[in-house]
Amino acid sequence: MKLEAIAGNVAHAIKDRSTDTPFVLAVEFTDKDSKGKSATGCVIARMPDHQHYTITSNDYRYMDAGKDILAEELGAFFECDDDLDQRQTLIDRVNELVAQDPDNDAELITAD
Repeated sequence: MKLEAIAGNVAHAIKDRSTDTPFVLAVEFTDKDSKGKSATGCVIARMPDHQHYTITSNDYRYMDAGKDILAEELGAFFECDDDLDQRQTLIDRVNELVAQDPDNDAELITAD
């Protein structure tokens, strides 16, 4: 799946989340050097409740994220056809889509 489509799907899922159960959206990238296998890196969007989210770039695959993240409800898992170096581009695009949508009141939580 292409980055733009995934960004739209993630932003839409953030908008539509209505329960406060922790929720995860995971994106793994392909590695062209290994002919399409998962690269060692992912983007994980987490919603601790329906009005807040975090989105991070990680240097590990989703399945290696740790027990706490893996225990949360997985809302969607995407495989992105773009290179691993597009993780920040994906994060920026999701944040942009969420911010531009007047019906999306989810707030990005950032580390201070």
